[in-house]
Amino acid sequence: MHDSIDPVTAAAAQLFGLSYLFPYQRLVVANILEAAQAASIPVVWPDSLPMDPYKPEDPDDRESLGRQMVILPTGAGKSLCFQLPALLLGGATLVIYPILSLMADQERRLQERGFSPVLLRGGQSEEERIRIFEQIRSGTSRFIIANPEILLTRHVFEQLPTLNIVHMVIDEAHCVSEWGESFRPSYLEIGRIVQASGSQLVTAFTATASAPVLEKIDSYIFADHPARRIIGNPDRSNIKYESCGCILPDLGVRDLLITHERPAIVFCSSRLRTEELAQYLRDELEEPELRFYHAGLEREEKTAVEKWFFESKTGILVATCAYGMGVDKADIRTVIHRDCPLSVESYLQESGRAGRDGKAAHAILLWGPVDAGLLARAPNEMDKIQLQKMLNYARDTGTCRREALLSLLDYDGENQRVPESDCCDVCAKSARPRLREEASLYAFFRKNPFRYQLSEAAQCVAQESALKWSVEDAKQAIKYLLNTNVLYKIRFPLWKGKIFAGKYPKL
Repeated sequence: MHDSIDPVTAAAAQLFGLSYLFPYQRLVVANILEAAQAASIPVVWPDSLPMDPYKPEDPDDRESLGRQMVILPTGAGKSLCFQLPALLLGGATLVIYPILSLMADQERRLQERGFSPVLLRGGQSEEERIRIFEQIRSGTSRFIIANPEILLTRHVFEQLPTLNIVHMVIDEAHCVSEWGESFRPSYLEIGRIVQASGSQLVTAFTATASAPVLEKIDSYIFADHPARRIIGNPDRSNIKYESCGCILPDLGVRDLLITHERPAIVFCSSRLRTEELAQYLRDELEEPELRFYHAGLEREEKTAVEKWFFESKTGILVATCAYGMGVDKADIRTVIHRDCPLSVESYLQESGRAGRDGKAAHAILLWGPVDAGLLARAPNEMDKIQLQKMLNYARDTGTCRREALLSLLDYDGENQRVPESDCCDVCAKSARPRLREEASLYAFFRKNPFRYQLSEAAQCVAQESALKWSVEDAKQAIKYLLNTNVLYKIRFPLWKGKIFAGKYPKL
């Protein structure tokens, strides 16, 4: 390149109005454009800004330069890394996304930036597809948005070699490992899609990936050619990480939403759970600005919820992981996980929805008795191991949560956290090793020993508790503490069934 000018930054300024690129953004874009020139793919610079032809010192470097695995934290500007080259390359850019909501959101954002993207999805007529292919071949549309399933359909797959796809992008590439080997086998066929397209430039992006996940991405996407790894620190310093033990997780979510800033997302492990929790929260909080989102909604319903939440300043969205890679809403202040995600990658992706504007945000992970059910329903032994690691993280009150998350990613020690006194509940010395209901119930029965049986106690606790429990909530919590020997029932005839607190635990 010319020493006196940085054409990548100049192009970003002219095409996107940006005065600054993060170093990783500039590196990724420069690698793509240099590899394009090395492969004789035309690169058209604005204002005649030239880029000297790339001359690799190592013959193998040409192939590796054209293939990159990019791990950058949520909010680091990954989209620009392929949007900017798409405007400069003499051919089409194909971006593979995992879910329709993300495809639709990317289409909207590209249109706002002056692109004319085309979206390949299920349900399109033959006439629509023919028109889309004509737009791509004519150069009218140089940006293709699709998911792997649609690309593998016979009609689309046969057209790939004719579309002059010069750059293939796999966004949220960790799905290759997390989904491909379970319920999305099409992700294991991405290497075949790359080969069919004839694209010489391939870039995989994700916000978080541990070493085993990176190996899977390498294997399924870059099997025949080595890929350069560009790994940024996944730490999000503006997010304060916390964990909270709950016997009654729905109540825990309710109380956290009362005390924490909005907009907020609450992640659940199932579609049914999102609907039930949303209804519960509407009743408890009397909150009109609250909706749910999951993959089972009709497309029109999803679009309506996405639009509502994107524009809302005080909304609460209860969602499954279908939203974890969804609409890019910058001002989310709080992310709560009612249920523990299966892996650290999932947790960082979903908690990373918070604070994308760089302002302070909270990510709170709940744990408790429900975790046993999550472990029992884990799809396979590997998922069970990864989930157990996350549950251990949630219960650990001795290790900085930020450091623990980075350690779980296992990036060979490349990432170092800058010490902060209030970066998480552990560092702030507010983390608690026990379930949040335990202290108040234990205190109640210490104050009233041998006085109440279960139903009587539940009535009193519901009336007196500052936690605003129902009788059923109180009964459920007391039963759990009886089963775990924090509380005991008397067997002697005189006080039979009366409850008392055991040896004082460390709360």
